[in-house]
Amino acid sequence: MIRDPFIARSERWFRLLLRLYPVDFRDEMGDAVVETYLDRARHALNRGGIALLAFAWLRALTDSLWNGLGERLRPAVSWRRTGRWGRDVEFAWRRLARAPAFSLAVVGTLTVGLGMFTVVYTVVHKILIEPLPYTDPDDLYFVWRDYGPILDLKRGFLAGTDVVELQKAGGMVESAVGLQRQLRTLAVRDDTDPTEIALAVTSPNVFDTLGVQPALGRGFTRGEVGPGGPSVIVLTHNLWNRLGADPSIVGRDLRLNGERHTVIGVMPPSFTFALHVRLGPPQPVEAFITFRDDLAATNPVSGSYAAVIRARKGTPPETVTASVNAVGRIVDARDFRSRGLKLYPVGLQSDLVSHVRPALLVLLFAGAILVLALTVNLASALLARTAQREHEFAVSRALGANSLAIVRATLFEGGLLGGVGGVAGTLVAMWATRTLVLLAPLDLPLRDSIAVDWRIASMVVGLGVMLGIVAAIGAAAWISRMPLSTLLASSAVRGGGGHGRMRRGLVVAQVALSLVLLASGGLVVRSFDQLLRADPGFRTDGVLTMRVPAPAQFFPQAPDATRFYERVERAIAAIPGVTNVGVTNALPLTAGAFR
Repeated sequence: MIRDPFIARSERWFRLLLRLYPVDFRDEMGDAVVETYLDRARHALNRGGIALLAFAWLRALTDSLWNGLGERLRPAVSWRRTGRWGRDVEFAWRRLARAPAFSLAVVGTLTVGLGMFTVVYTVVHKILIEPLPYTDPDDLYFVWRDYGPILDLKRGFLAGTDVVELQKAGGMVESAVGLQRQLRTLAVRDDTDPTEIALAVTSPNVFDTLGVQPALGRGFTRGEVGPGGPSVIVLTHNLWNRLGADPSIVGRDLRLNGERHTVIGVMPPSFTFALHVRLGPPQPVEAFITFRDDLAATNPVSGSYAAVIRARKGTPPETVTASVNAVGRIVDARDFRSRGLKLYPVGLQSDLVSHVRPALLVLLFAGAILVLALTVNLASALLARTAQREHEFAVSRALGANSLAIVRATLFEGGLLGGVGGVAGTLVAMWATRTLVLLAPLDLPLRDSIAVDWRIASMVVGLGVMLGIVAAIGAAAWISRMPLSTLLASSAVRGGGGHGRMRRGLVVAQVALSLVLLASGGLVVRSFDQLLRADPGFRTDGVLTMRVPAPAQFFPQAPDATRFYERVERAIAAIPGVTNVGVTNALPLTAGAFR
């Protein structure tokens, strides 16, 4: 039989198109696909000649591009086709797609629950668990004064002379930094409007001690400190962005309270200066300058400096405490005539978060209870769905499916639901976390670093998958233990005895966990309501506050500043509607208190 040359060319064309499909598909289905294309080509040639055959070639090209690309892009193509696990995932997805109401209800519940848990876990992780963004943060400590019998003050600031003694200590104390926090007005030029920023006034070795260096320019040098030192400033990345994010800003002058300061560096965006609650109002620090005073010449009795030390790498806390205590004995003997003053260190991170740790641990416990309630809720829903599919399972068992295949199918459904719920919950948590940061109090430690990152997102998705699989275990165990005869009988009458007992047990667990959550939430809401209703001792209606600095550069004498505030009072009192004006150096409930 002489073969038509057009058909022979068509076969070569179709086999060329077959290369658009994956290799395993060509090996398994290639000949069948080519034979189908050839049947189309013969039929087209017989009906319409060359023109219709060309159309069949174009149609084959379109089909190969669409189907071949689809086969290559489908997830886990070779795994799905060569292993039962892959087919089970695909079948589970199809079964859930055929029950959209059930799937949407379960995924919606998981989205809300896992989203709330993700927000709580993100806050706890970023504040309590994640290390500070410094080199070897476990070796960093705050140092405080305990005045002992001298004064009832267990956590007092250090004197400048104490910081000098820590810097000279050596041994296990590798370096020490003095810290103060100040508010100053910043202006780019003399003719621009100033804005108030928070500054960290520090020792020049602050960045070396923290183990972080500027991304632009440099940090402070040893000589850039003291009364005769140059006026230099290092900006945070946020302040640099506010000033225009100009890389050439290094070397330019800025005005702080009217004084020129040369910009020598810009910190990287990952740098966060963890401001201690004791250092004043929680306004974020936006720049760093060095001390204008000689710390060794300051009053050794009056404490006005916070101090951070870096211990030598790997030094146990007990050894660090002993070294700091030794410095404290020197200070006590020299400045307090051995009356019992002590210096003691506290781990930097634990000290920063000490005032919020109990509340965050309570939140984390509530989040764990919520996840447990979600697991029980999902287990109950999957068990109910399994009961509705008894007839389907009976037919599968009658056709030869073993218990392992049914268990695997049930577990995959739970895992898929949990995974989709985890992804959706993570997306919701990203938005909710940003909203929470905007509403959170400014004194929340590490507030600006709170965000859902890829590590937290992957953990939550994995938690969702695990939660779904764990919840499906009950339904899988129940259906796998039932003999075929019992399954066939119970498929006619829904809800066997074992199934009913398991459902009742899950309902009891759901009610118990829900009561725990409701009671805890009610207590929190009630406490918050009482806090809002508490009488602060003064009226807040119609009261407006503002901060009016009086820099010493503009008002070198105290009477000058007093006259300035008197003029401000008179000017504000003259505004229509103003009934009273007062000036204070600390608003009610905001003044620093010793603890």
